[in-house]
Amino acid sequence: MERSGKGIKILKIFLIAFGVFLLLWYLAPLVSGIFNIGNAAGITASAVIILCGAFIDKMPEKLRIAVMCVIIAAVVLFVSLFAYMARYMNYNSIPESPAETVIVLGCKVDGSRPSLQLRNRCEVAAEFLKEKPYAVAVLSGGQGPDEDISEAQCMKNVLVDMGIDKSRLYLEESSTNTRENLENSYEIIKANSLPQSVLVVTNEYHECRAMLICRDIGLDLFSSRSCKTSTYCFLTFLTRDMMGVVKELIFLILYFSGKHFCFPVYFFLDLAE
Repeated sequence: MERSGKGIKILKIFLIAFGVFLLLWYLAPLVSGIFNIGNAAGITASAVIILCGAFIDKMPEKLRIAVMCVIIAAVVLFVSLFAYMARYMNYNSIPESPAETVIVLGCKVDGSRPSLQLRNRCEVAAEFLKEKPYAVAVLSGGQGPDEDISEAQCMKNVLVDMGIDKSRLYLEESSTNTRENLENSYEIIKANSLPQSVLVVTNEYHECRAMLICRDIGLDLFSSRSCKTSTYCFLTFLTRDMMGVVKELIFLILYFSGKHFCFPVYFFLDLAE
């Protein structure tokens, strides 16, 4: 009985400590004004874990076991999804990529200036374009209500400042989410007879979803190059994109039809890009 009591006390301390750790990690992006469905879900889950830890010693044994089973299942699901997505981080990324068109996916613009993530994507794109002077880029991203210019125009400004000739840059300024980014960019590629061997530039947490969409719309994605996300906001963006990947996989199962996987539903998870 005494040993059981010590075990419950250790479990109580672990759950509270784990919940507080997660809560602080999900709260950290708020310092930079980053709030989206990722940290909203994370903050909620962290609070639930803390509450479970606080009252775990007062729960009936059967309820305590049920609570622990739910928490363990949630952790296993999260880790499994991360492992699946990690397979596509830096998907086929190699120095000598034969791709001749780079699609740069948009991200938040602060007024008319790029956010840190958007600047990082531009730096990776500029590196590729300088490696291949014959390559071109499609810059994809519309204008949000709190942005003075479109994400595409902002990227163009940054890349021109980095020494990239503006004649190599094509703007896609109407998209509002990842699927529209890639679908509209593909239309620009076809309309302008650009090379269809494509490299996508985005953040590492975003690559899996981008790859799934490219596969769905028939875009020849040869490779991707990722930008490293700051540690303090990585978990928030990872959680948000996990929801997008789950949605993709659900519709992959529901709409499987012969030779193709169909993903007819747009994502709701691009709220803070």
